[in-house]
Amino acid sequence: MNEAVNVTNKRNVGVVTAAAFVSIFIYSFIVSLPAVLINEVVEAFSLDGTYEGFMGAFASFGFMLSIFFIVLIQGRAQKSTVLIVAFAAQAIMLFICGFSPVFLLFCIGCSLVGFSGGFIDTFSNSTIVDIHKGKGAKYLGFLHGLFGVGSLLSPLVFFWALRYIDWRGVHYALAIASVLVMLLVFLLTRGLSKNTETVNVREHLFTKKDLVDYIKVRRNAALALAGFFSMGGISCVLVWIVRYMTLRYGAPELGALSISIYWVCSTINRFFLVQHVKRAPMKFFTLGAVLSSLIVLVGIFSGSPVVLCVMIGFFGLCSGHFVPVMVSECAVGYEGRTTFTTSFIMFVMSLGRIAAPVMMAFTSTQISLTFSMMLPVAAIVITACCGFYTVKKC
Repeated sequence: MNEAVNVTNKRNVGVVTAAAFVSIFIYSFIVSLPAVLINEVVEAFSLDGTYEGFMGAFASFGFMLSIFFIVLIQGRAQKSTVLIVAFAAQAIMLFICGFSPVFLLFCIGCSLVGFSGGFIDTFSNSTIVDIHKGKGAKYLGFLHGLFGVGSLLSPLVFFWALRYIDWRGVHYALAIASVLVMLLVFLLTRGLSKNTETVNVREHLFTKKDLVDYIKVRRNAALALAGFFSMGGISCVLVWIVRYMTLRYGAPELGALSISIYWVCSTINRFFLVQHVKRAPMKFFTLGAVLSSLIVLVGIFSGSPVVLCVMIGFFGLCSGHFVPVMVSECAVGYEGRTTFTTSFIMFVMSLGRIAAPVMMAFTSTQISLTFSMMLPVAAIVITACCGFYTVKKC
């Protein structure tokens, strides 16, 4: 009897893991939209100055807004059901973005795409943490590795698609893909045993005390700051590199290639390197932040778009583990509350994503392109300091 139960548990764990992996893979294409299609959107709506960064900022704002609703669902809904509903909503919002005749409606659509994406990202991560106890960092590395695969493919796929359809058609295609993923997740999870404890981890209902008690722990606060500045730094580079390569070197294709190279190297990190940091994940995190800041500096001051492109790759190799390590570390000691801990770190990271494109657009137009590229360097230096603090607290 126990053997039969264990087999069922293993099967269910595998099915739910597959559903989370498929969800995050398709989601990675949608996250790449602001970075890859920025030139097309700027031209279509005749944008300039700070407005050029609004596409990414509104998407991140919607993501951040979703966190307030996500924690209310903790313990009240099955995570697979939430993923299905989120993909359905995301499909509708992508159609709205593609249809939008005015920039305001487009921005609203972007924010709602980000809102639904918040549910997809958070529940995919928290599901992996729940069902792979003691191996969270390992399987989160695989999860975010697949995110990296999608992110490295998306610039290539989008630029290929733009030869045949416009940027609106790209949004329509992703809407259709979201519908297909919704159906796939439904088919994968509908036959699961409802009473399988290994899969259906029972979570506590969220209370305000959870948040207060969590923030009071200094290590958690340091992790939150690391999340904000690390994601801000990474977003500054990824959201702006196509625009930077276009304005500085007249090489938008090289900018898109930089994004793909970043995700190739980031994926290598997540699939392989992150599997070897079980004993000291935050030391690995801190070392990666120190190296990342130096690498970006070399790329900027090299004066060569090719060197910068290569350095963006090394940047991915050194920073790819940031998100899986933080998601895993934030959940340590908070079993039964992983929806909350994942939502919390996703919230602060989304704040960094909101600030990044706007600050890059503002500083590049008001000060200089070179100065704008100093922002990610500063953010990652602060990330290293926060990581060092958490190491000292361990």
